Amino acid sequence: MKQAPEPKLDDLLPYRMNRLVAQLNQNLGERLRKRGYSFQEWRILAVLAVHDGITLSQLADATVIPQPSVSRLVARLERRGFLERRLAARDSRYVEAWISARGREAYRRMLPVAIDEYRRAVATFDEGESKWLLEATARMIDNVGIRMLGKAGAHWNGGGRSMPRPKLLHRASALRDAKSTRRPPAQEI
Repeated sequence: MKQAPEPKLDDLLPYRMNRLVAQLNQNLGERLRKRGYSFQEWRILAVLAVHDGITLSQLADATVIPQPSVSRLVARLERRGFLERRLAARDSRYVEAWISARGREAYRRMLPVAIDEYRRAVATFDEGESKWLLEATARMIDNVGIRMLGKAGAHWNGGGRSMPRPKLLHRASALRDAKSTRRPPAQEI
């Protein structure tokens, strides 16, 4: 019986995805630097623009930036007037980050640049392919046990509106939870 050839690195989806995301991030970072912002500042403000008042741990998880770096970035953004830190009302052991009007305006200036980078990446896709790609990546996110900010938790008051309290898990516990509630494998994509 003939053995299947060993896959080449370029054939592995995680490798391709890593290369794609790294290049998208680099492109966006270069364009943001020309406007006086860093890529990591973009990540923090983009998360806070949608999930205001989350803890620094949640912010680190959502931005995929290590906690010590998030703490430094949040302090820098606070000095620039883009956000403020507050002790959590429910538990003063935690610090929450809240975007300011100035931070929201900076986010609004950065958003078209980020959207343009995404559109360049999917320029040859039709609407059905773009929708399929979003659905496929959402399934992959679920399959590996990543919980997105808006998907779990009790209600809280985020910037004056009642919404689910963001809850992020460390990747190890998310993977453990996913393994214990495993569904039948989905059709390969």
